[in-house]
Amino acid sequence: MTKWYEGRGFVAFVEVLYLLVLFVLALLYLTPLGAAAHVTLPSSFGPLPVGVPWFGALGAVIISLSGAFDHRTDWDPTWALWHFTRPLIGVSLAIIAWLTFQAGILAVGSVPSAPAPNPLNPGHDVTAPTNLLYYLIAFVVGYREQVFRELIKRVSDVILTPSGGAAAAAAPVISALNPASGRAAGGDTIAITGTGLSGTTAVTFGNAAAPTVRVASDTEISVTTPPGSVGRVRVTLTTSGGSAIGGPFTYSA
Repeated sequence: MTKWYEGRGFVAFVEVLYLLVLFVLALLYLTPLGAAAHVTLPSSFGPLPVGVPWFGALGAVIISLSGAFDHRTDWDPTWALWHFTRPLIGVSLAIIAWLTFQAGILAVGSVPSAPAPNPLNPGHDVTAPTNLLYYLIAFVVGYREQVFRELIKRVSDVILTPSGGAAAAAAPVISALNPASGRAAGGDTIAITGTGLSGTTAVTFGNAAAPTVRVASDTEISVTTPPGSVGRVRVTLTTSGGSAIGGPFTYSA
């Protein structure tokens, strides 16, 4: 039974509140409203531009709102907590992305230009033009955190792989389907458990591709079943490390 706080409407309401909070913070920072309200916001956190976590949170909130509207007919309440924590995840990954990019700039000896005074809100500098790229990266990372996490995983594998050649990506393994049956009309949410699932690029039921694939971890993903004919079909999962076949999955009328 779906709990009240797991409903699509409540999740969308919370995401709208997050969005309003971000807009209020931007108004306080960019306009004289901050000074009038005696609210002082820092221009940076040490070397970290204040806009990096803001744009990371913005990207995270927008993708959650998009998910709430895109999944009107196949909303999965088990993802509610993921939506509630999106701003924090977006901020964290945006900071990591900024550190990674900043390290790359330092490696080639480039130094960002100094900030200029903000005429709308004296005391708060206008972020240097170089930071626009940081802000774009922060937003993209917050919006597509799964892609960034996969990139970090690949970079870590390269860095931490012992000398003597990089190890090939492990082939995926399907352990179970839960449930192992669904409607011939499709649209059911199925959990697939196993190993090596984090890089899943496609899942097919027979010859039909699942329209939605959500990676929860390396050992579990959830998919939305495509329409199929009544009977049993095999489930094929594809990753960069290879393919795995599981099932059977039973379509019923």
